[in-house]
Order: sequence, then C-alpha cells, then structure tokens
Amino acid sequence: MNKFFEKWILEALEELEGEFTVADVLDNIIEKRGTSMYVGNTQGIGFILCKREDLVTRIGDGVYRRNN
Repeated sequence: MNKFFEKWILEALEELEGEFTVADVLDNIIEKRGTSMYVGNTQGIGFILCKREDLVTRIGDGVYRRNN
C-alpha cells in the first residue's frame, strides 16, 4: 500500500453517497487517475476502509456507508 493510493481512496469517499462497495471506490479512482502503477486493488481499499472506521461504517461484505 502506498500513500498515493490511500490519499486517492479518501478523496473518492468524499464523492460517494449512500451505500457503496469497494469496487465503486476503485471505479472512481480509475475514472479520475487512470490506470497508474500506484492504483491498487479492492483488497487494498478494504484494508484502508477497515482502518478508517471514523469515516465509514461497514454494512456487509465489501459494502460500506460514509459517516456524516
């Protein structure tokens, strides 16, 4: 995991509303940044989101909701 990808994940969270999956976050990052060598996978996104429980609430397997 690199700092660029972690920063991009947090930026993507600001744009997503309601319930979203880690695939939605990855799609948002690829749409904005393209396929850079710094773009990770859905497992990396899930890892970061589990660490940041202050920002998101886990609803199900790979499904999250942003905290307000």
